[in-house]
Amino acid sequence: LESYIQRSMTSEVARVQQHVAQTHTATMLEIGTSLLNQTAEQTRKLTDVEAQVLNQTSRLETQLLENSLSTTKLEEQLLQQTNEIHTLQSRNNVLETRVLAMESKHQAELEGMRTEKETLQRLVSRQSHTIEDLEKSLRATTSNASLLQRQQQQLLESVQKLVRLGSPGEASPAPLRPEERPFQDCAQTRRAGFNASGVYTLHVANMTEPRKAFCDMETDRGGWTVIQRRANGSVNFQRKWKDYRQGFGDPAGEYWLGNEAVHLLTSQASYALRVELLDWEGNQAYAHYETFQLGSERHLYRITLKGYRGTAGRQSGMVLQGTSFSTRDSDNDNCLCKCAQMLSGGWWFDACGLSNLNGIYYPAKHNVRKLNGIRWHHFQGPSYSLKGTRMMIRPSDF
Repeated sequence: LESYIQRSMTSEVARVQQHVAQTHTATMLEIGTSLLNQTAEQTRKLTDVEAQVLNQTSRLETQLLENSLSTTKLEEQLLQQTNEIHTLQSRNNVLETRVLAMESKHQAELEGMRTEKETLQRLVSRQSHTIEDLEKSLRATTSNASLLQRQQQQLLESVQKLVRLGSPGEASPAPLRPEERPFQDCAQTRRAGFNASGVYTLHVANMTEPRKAFCDMETDRGGWTVIQRRANGSVNFQRKWKDYRQGFGDPAGEYWLGNEAVHLLTSQASYALRVELLDWEGNQAYAHYETFQLGSERHLYRITLKGYRGTAGRQSGMVLQGTSFSTRDSDNDNCLCKCAQMLSGGWWFDACGLSNLNGIYYPAKHNVRKLNGIRWHHFQGPSYSLKGTRMMIRPSDF
């Protein structure tokens, strides 16, 4: 029995060992296969990483080369700029030396000129006070002359009445025509009973010769002396200072009365200004200024305006204070661009301003986008050239 058991156990142990060996072998094979697969995957990944590293390294080497080239170029440019700066510094030193030499040389002359300038300024100041006194005397004399003219007119009318009363059998003398009477402006003509609009001869105080002007006897009770009129482009308004001072054109058509005559009129009494505008569509507008005065030629016919009202815009189209008159040969505006040459005509431009009624006359269909035309900004815009304009004055107390 013991022998049987030993044989049975031996065979059983052998079978178990064989089974265990087979199971171990299969497991080891599976583990080996798995390790081989993992090793292959890791190898592939390492290969990819190596390729990426090589590509990145190649790009970095390329960028490094480019940066090196750029650095070299910048160094060359910097060296060139440094050389130019040294050259300019050398020239600047030479110029500074010359300037110092010239300043030293002309210092005495500058001091002398400064002293002479101060002397001239004091002289000009004294002369200005003298001129102001003379202007006051002139205004007083002009006022007296105007009074004497009215008295002369009254005496003349009285003499005519006496002649008619003293000579009942004789024919009464014909009344004097308007041009034979010493009217100073159209307001005096209107007060004398002449109520027809037309050209009259005016005897402006302190002017050597009479002046013909158009009188508007209908607008707002009449008595207006027309100082400017544009209607058809028949008169060239691209004139010089002398022409605008003396006046030009035809009083029955287009004309400019003359800055000197307007100055003399407005310096002896308070005057109002009325500006009338007409566009090519038939629209009309006006601008009324309660006070209008023109300075003397010495003051460049400087304009003064107050009390704007009218239909030509909510704001005035003209600068109200202290703008001098400019022409193409006498630039007195407040712009470096010389407005009279750029915008044409003679006008109170200021810094080229919002208006110019003496610009170039453009016909219909050619009147838009014309900055040098007849314009009034607040009526039809800054580049619309108008069809017609009138500027006229009369005493404020009319």
